Amino acid sequence: MSSDQTFITNERGGTLLDRFTILISGCRFFDCIVAFFNISGFYKIYKALEKTERIRVLIGIGTDERTYNLLKSAG
Repeated sequence: MSSDQTFITNERGGTLLDRFTILISGCRFFDCIVAFFNISGFYKIYKALEKTERIRVLIGIGTDERTYNLLKSAG
């Protein structure tokens, strides 16, 4: 488990996307629970997950039709 407590400042190199990408890079399994999920956000992090064995995303009812159809076809 990482003890990195770097602040998210929204400055270059300190955005939420930057921190999240660093945290998930190289993970073996990626499980997350989110209320809202859009494929556009996943496109921003997918490179960090390319070597991940298993990716599971549990989403609430807040998603768009395009995301639903992509997830359904991938299943």
